Amino acid sequence: MAGDDTAGAQVFRLELLGEARLRSDSAYLTLERRTAAVLAWLALEGPHPKYRLAGLLWAESSEVTARNNMRQLLRRLRLATGTELVHGTDVLSLAENVTTDAAELQAHVLAGRHSQALEQEGTLLAALDFDDCPEFQSWLENARERLDKLRRRAATAESETRERAGDLSGALMLTERLLAMDPYSEEAWRRLMRLHYVAGDRMAALNAFDRCRRLLREELDTQPLPQTVALAREIERGPSLPVTPRAEAAKLPLSVLRPPLLVGREREWARMELAWEAGMTIFLSGEPGVGKSRLAHDFAASRGRYMVLESRPGELHIAYSSHVRLLRQILARRPDPTLEPWVRRELARMLPDMAGPEGVPPPMADESDRSRFLEAHCRLIYQLTAGFDALVADDLQYMDAATAEFALLMLSRRHDPGPNGSYPHFIDTFRRGELSPVVAACVQQLVEAGLAVVIEVEPLETDAVGALLGSLELSGAEHLRDNVMSYTGGNPLFIMEALRHLLETGGLERGWPEHVHPTGRGRELIHQRLERLSPSALQVARLAALARSDFELELAGEVLEMSSLSLATHVSELEQAHVLRGERFTHDLLFEVVRETIPPSLVPLLHRRLANALEQRKAPPVTIAQHWLDGREPGRAAPFFVAAANAESAALRHMEAAILYFRAATALEEAGAFDEAARIRARVRGIPSA
Repeated sequence: MAGDDTAGAQVFRLELLGEARLRSDSAYLTLERRTAAVLAWLALEGPHPKYRLAGLLWAESSEVTARNNMRQLLRRLRLATGTELVHGTDVLSLAENVTTDAAELQAHVLAGRHSQALEQEGTLLAALDFDDCPEFQSWLENARERLDKLRRRAATAESETRERAGDLSGALMLTERLLAMDPYSEEAWRRLMRLHYVAGDRMAALNAFDRCRRLLREELDTQPLPQTVALAREIERGPSLPVTPRAEAAKLPLSVLRPPLLVGREREWARMELAWEAGMTIFLSGEPGVGKSRLAHDFAASRGRYMVLESRPGELHIAYSSHVRLLRQILARRPDPTLEPWVRRELARMLPDMAGPEGVPPPMADESDRSRFLEAHCRLIYQLTAGFDALVADDLQYMDAATAEFALLMLSRRHDPGPNGSYPHFIDTFRRGELSPVVAACVQQLVEAGLAVVIEVEPLETDAVGALLGSLELSGAEHLRDNVMSYTGGNPLFIMEALRHLLETGGLERGWPEHVHPTGRGRELIHQRLERLSPSALQVARLAALARSDFELELAGEVLEMSSLSLATHVSELEQAHVLRGERFTHDLLFEVVRETIPPSLVPLLHRRLANALEQRKAPPVTIAQHWLDGREPGRAAPFFVAAANAESAALRHMEAAILYFRAATALEEAGAFDEAARIRARVRGIPSA
């Protein structure tokens, strides 16, 4: 497989699922285990310090020996392939011309390409073990579980897609495949039973229940859950379709999950059309749940291709967090951009995996460095979004100040002639009265310059509520217009919550229930939904509310000390109850209500556990600091505030650095470390214009 002068232009395919080998054209090279380990780590984890990785793979050797072994390994790989597949001196990263099946599996699932994800079969480094490298072996086991979890997620989603499309045989096949991956998932067994019955094969449905019961008894010495037994009994009583138990009853009509028509927005739509024709940025403002996102997405879809950027709770104080998500989303769709070397170098400041052989550039030294950094990011956004007609940014109230300042620059420049002829339009939403001062100032500046318009989205009027109810094709719903209007005030989220409540309690046909007080404004219904959760599922939801944007299933299992099987069951319950969608709340109002239900005595404990776990994961320092502070450990928060301040100072964000130093000093004073607090406060005097 040794190369020639054109080797650098070759594309190498790194196969990690199954036998570890490297392909190029028709030739392939079987990888020895430590070489496979290095390439697998870099493919799935991104750039990593060379000798820290060496320490994982030669755990029994001295540091000198491990370093030498790593150099020899990389040399042998270079000689075997005729090119540099691993770049970097102190920090290693994969070359751009290396594609990997495992990384593609991750990208397909995150982008919603579930059928393509399921084509990536095989166990990560299946034939290899690393018992002599315990830390790497532990990572490998976790990585295998992560990939398996992604496959299960893809199989579930694709099965649901097939069912909605009427392809029951395809849905059944994928559910059987899901059970092959996770034979103890009763949710999957119930899905298999229900699909067989909907397809008209009651005997196959009951046989699936018998298989489930036998497996649980023989393998786990347990019995099926009550909801699984109840579903089997309903199937036995057939022939009409079964009324499934509560966990399955969340299979609500699609019209309730997403109303088929956008109603009552004619005035806002007309203003959006005028702004679009004028090339203006469109901001939609309103109260939570009023339908800003639905309006933005429907309008963008009517104009062509669009992409969505979401700011999330907890990101307000993490510089460029929203911007980095946008970059990752775009790069997932266009993973191999052709970039000028200086642009790639500047991108590496926030995306280390974009770094070339020279590694990540040093901290910015002056304003010219900062200008070059911003210019590079503008060029990348405009280059990669040239094929899109619109970008929709949801929840600007959570956007960090650094992203907002960058967005202001980008939006100001989109009216100039671009290298690709045109730039996408921007449609942004935010909750009325909740923008940070920096973001609010950016919006106001654009409006005053005539580059943007703010459109207030109000609750639906009575006639529009009637039109919405009539569009849902739910028997009895159209007669509840006045009751629904009185109870919800025309807020679409509250309307749908009310209908879900009536459907789940069987009250829709009986009319509006007398015991629901009309001034609840929907919040009461959300509390009722949470009260119907199992205690463990509610515990997971509460942790998600405290972790905010850092929430992920592995983190929840670690903090709550739950097994993967138990956690999957609780997350499934939350998804069935429409509290979570994946690892996020289905709506930010739900996030707020869940947070309100957390007992005050439990809050500090969960924050301390989150801080500990996030320290191990190398989360942003300001995030760790806040969790320690909320966990009533100000002394442990202070060093992380200092680390965050140092980073802001290196990026010439002097005001942000000063604020973080002050927060560190205040935390130290709370901890009684007054001398150290004074030293930290003294640093602020050395910051320009602080």
